[in-house]
Amino acid sequence: MNRTLKVTRLHLNKLSTFVVAPLSIVGLVMVVSMIIALAIQRSGAGADMATYVEGARWNSGIVWSLPGFLIYYGVQAVATTYPFGLALGATRRNFVLGTMLANALQAAYITLVLLILLGLEVATNHWFMSVYVLDVNALGAGNPLILAATVFLGVMFCLTIGGFFGAIWVRFGAKGPAVVGGGIGLLLAVTILILAPNLGSIFAGITGLGVALTAIVVIVVALFVTWLAMRRASVR
Repeated sequence: MNRTLKVTRLHLNKLSTFVVAPLSIVGLVMVVSMIIALAIQRSGAGADMATYVEGARWNSGIVWSLPGFLIYYGVQAVATTYPFGLALGATRRNFVLGTMLANALQAAYITLVLLILLGLEVATNHWFMSVYVLDVNALGAGNPLILAATVFLGVMFCLTIGGFFGAIWVRFGAKGPAVVGGGIGLLLAVTILILAPNLGSIFAGITGLGVALTAIVVIVVALFVTWLAMRRASVR
């Protein structure tokens, strides 16, 4: 356990990336969302408040702003700290578990930040100017429990997928992620082709719980494959 925690602390050394980068991205999204909302209101489209709120709640900028950074962070968390982790005496199993714990801490941190911002957004009547950034449909339309579950699982999903590709790179080199990514893309394309006649009913039957369970399964599988890849990975 001590070795696992050492790996976790190793990941937490990059506080500027761990703490500041997500805040910067969220802050930028909020500023852009405010500008767009004010432009819509000045155009007269916000005259009918009920219609305006319904449309504003479809703002998903905050949802799509973080995955790119998180996947990148997950890749470099594995690819760049792996040699240092083993130098600390950690086994490959310790390294994967320590990385998973660091990912969970970052997921909890980002979740807490967005929960606080949601509280401020609601308390200030949407930043005093009817700007919807976190009180949106994609995050539960103001329900803090749904937002917390969505953000935590979403962050863990992105970080774990990034770590998965980082492990593939460490194990197989630069061509590894391209081959694996291409294979996964091909598998998804074939699956969609097979299910095409039933896609409408499948999408109609999707629930929040189903999405959450799917994300958990993918996270567990990705962690297991990450461990398998790291078992035979050489220290570079």
